[in-house]
Amino acid sequence: MGKPVRVSTSNGNNKGVDPAHIDGRMRSKNGGGSSRSVADNTSTERGLVFQGLHQKLAELQEERKAIVEKSGQAILVLNLVDGTIVEANQKAADLTGYPVTDLQNIKFEQLINDRTFFSDSGEIFVHGNSEKQTILVRKNGSNSEVTVSFFPIHRNRDALQLAFLTESSLPVLPEEAIRQMLQQETDVEPINEFPNIIGKSQHIREICQMIGQVAKTDSTVLIQGESGTGKEIVAQATHFHSNRSKGPFVKVNCAALSETLLESELFGHVKGAFTGAIRDRKGRFKQADGGTIFLDEIGNMSPSGQAKLLRVLEEREFEAVGSSITTTVDVRILAATKINLEDACAEGRFREDLFYRLNVFTISMLPLRERKEDIILLARHFLEKYNLAVGKEIRELAPETIDVINEHDWPGNVRELKNAIEHAVIIAKKSTILPSHLPSNLKASGFLAGEVDFANELSLREKLNLLERQIIQEALNRANGVKKEAAAMLQIDPRNFPYLLRKHKLTQNF
Repeated sequence: MGKPVRVSTSNGNNKGVDPAHIDGRMRSKNGGGSSRSVADNTSTERGLVFQGLHQKLAELQEERKAIVEKSGQAILVLNLVDGTIVEANQKAADLTGYPVTDLQNIKFEQLINDRTFFSDSGEIFVHGNSEKQTILVRKNGSNSEVTVSFFPIHRNRDALQLAFLTESSLPVLPEEAIRQMLQQETDVEPINEFPNIIGKSQHIREICQMIGQVAKTDSTVLIQGESGTGKEIVAQATHFHSNRSKGPFVKVNCAALSETLLESELFGHVKGAFTGAIRDRKGRFKQADGGTIFLDEIGNMSPSGQAKLLRVLEEREFEAVGSSITTTVDVRILAATKINLEDACAEGRFREDLFYRLNVFTISMLPLRERKEDIILLARHFLEKYNLAVGKEIRELAPETIDVINEHDWPGNVRELKNAIEHAVIIAKKSTILPSHLPSNLKASGFLAGEVDFANELSLREKLNLLERQIIQEALNRANGVKKEAAAMLQIDPRNFPYLLRKHKLTQNF
């Protein structure tokens, strides 16, 4: 019973081997009863494989964490369907001014002041790999020009978008510099307190005075005016000159939300409240806690939405969808509408009690056609803006172009003027904007007046495409960006309209 047998191997090395082990191996080879040993070996091998995979997964997760946190770039993971930020790194928090935990509870459109990225329903409008320069709005209200690069990713069955935000080396032209430049050119005394509001008319001066009076209070403000008159700019100025300026400024387009989505959007929901509610979500009122919420196009809100909003105005409390817990918020409410709410109340389309709660302090914006002296100032402001955006050096508007701009009625107001100047900057190849560079709906411009600029060497097909683009853009201006209404104006099938928008790259304006 002694020592183990010494067995000589093929390479001449001797190893100590237990005879019982040799006997067992021989029985297995000869068909003996060692199936248990085989099963044990298989189980061990599987365990090693799973252990290796687990270790590899852990290593990949560590690598991912290092890349995300140490890359030096601001990184966001976006849900394309509802536009929410799913994940953010510390660099994104540093860039935006929001803590990481707050970034994961807000929508991407709260950071980006550019409708290029969004559909009417709030979906993020990007496809595949893409890159674009735009304006980032930080939590404190300051702006910064950034480049956003998108890359599609998938998690389980969810299609997500990875967004890299990089501050541009080319700074945004300061509004103060623009204002001083305009002052030198026009010898008009600037409005020092509100550099974001461009204009020299008496009406604009009165608007600035009213903002100064109401900004420091917590009063509800109702801003009225036609589409495109600058109601959102007035709301922003009111917030950023208020005692809440360090708090969030949250925008809600009431016209873009269906009745079924409005309650969840405004007040949030809890996990399982309805199909697709896979996690708790803060509503816009909760996001605006300590700051201001801007309810745009409030005249389009449904009757049930009006009733729920009335309670928040009166009591500053609400319940999230699917929850019985009452949430209290400290929020200032600014509202805007293109609809005459008094007429809507008389017709039964808007609650009188809600109107009286909103109508504490009213600011009414005149259309651009009634303040003509502001038009050229705004045109030059947009010229500077889009020079930066497209990387051109267009210095001036030709005298005949100024005449065309001044003669136009601008039914789409400031929004239409902005789109017209952007269009002209894209078309122009030299340092001056000519009438032929303006959209065809403006008097004496382009093809309709026979002033086709043959020097631009466009083919007939290119000129026809350009004309089609201008017509579609005009319809969108008149429809306030509502695609269904624009399609009806053009007497085309609404289902074909998205194709035309993509063809002419018009989604960037609406």
